[in-house]
Amino acid sequence: MSNRLTRDTLKGIWVAAPLAWDEQYRFDESTFRETLRRLLEAKVHGLYTFGSTGELHAIDDDEFCQITDIFLDEVGPRGVPTQVGCHGTATHQIVRKLQYAQQAGADGAQVALPFWMELTDEEILNFWADISAAVPNLPLTSYNSGRTKVQLTGEQYRRVLQVAPNLIGIKWPGELDLETFPRIAAMTPELVHFVGERYLVEMMKQGVAPGNYNASALWQPDLTVQMFELAEAGKWAEAEQIGRRFADVISCVLTVCEELGLGMMDPVIDKGLMATTGILSCHQRTRPPYVGWSDAGVAEMRVRLKAKFPWFIPA
Repeated sequence: MSNRLTRDTLKGIWVAAPLAWDEQYRFDESTFRETLRRLLEAKVHGLYTFGSTGELHAIDDDEFCQITDIFLDEVGPRGVPTQVGCHGTATHQIVRKLQYAQQAGADGAQVALPFWMELTDEEILNFWADISAAVPNLPLTSYNSGRTKVQLTGEQYRRVLQVAPNLIGIKWPGELDLETFPRIAAMTPELVHFVGERYLVEMMKQGVAPGNYNASALWQPDLTVQMFELAEAGKWAEAEQIGRRFADVISCVLTVCEELGLGMMDPVIDKGLMATTGILSCHQRTRPPYVGWSDAGVAEMRVRLKAKFPWFIPA
């Protein structure tokens, strides 16, 4: 089923598909598929691959193709929109992935700037022009991550739109505050602006962000979708209450991580919390050299969170 993304249909709770690794750090297809099925059961609004939590940095080209095929095979027939993350350190690498994703049937693709060396303004525009020309009919979203060394501004996106008309949305960094985000989003009203988890409900309330790429759905998928649906229905107080509960958990998690020496890189903390709640079937392993939480760390985190937030840990 085709769910080709548009600026009208890119909305809701989108979730990164976390990659599953076996004990030898090989791709674990059965666990990956099971995780996708559980997220689909929670009725998330979209799924995407190869973001930070999807360990875009840890796969080779053959694995990109293999995982993309499995992902689209599992999600595509269920009618949930998909995006495939297409990233690399040079334009031709990203174009090759974009063309593969398009041919495989992705509804859209998420792209970050090449991330090894900082790009000039001219190089940024050349990059977007080149990838847009390579896949003019594939909807693109921009992963505007600080890890690429250049975070684009609203003014820059105005220029990008002149050379990449199939750009439909932007994933903004989570640290943008409540004043900065609306001001930046207003510079490109024709694009969809996805905000970080912390400000989703407030930005929906202001009519600025119609959704986000959401990590809490990996630990509490049903409650995250409920929060969005409450906000969409204008039940702001109830949605905000869920948002505050998540914020309190994260504050506690970061404190415990520091105390126990647990990693806090995106896939490390997201997979660690997945293992802590156990709601989704995925081990906390991340591919070396990055180190996931130890089994003892997961067990201690579960004890701490269950004592303070019993609702967060299933019985």
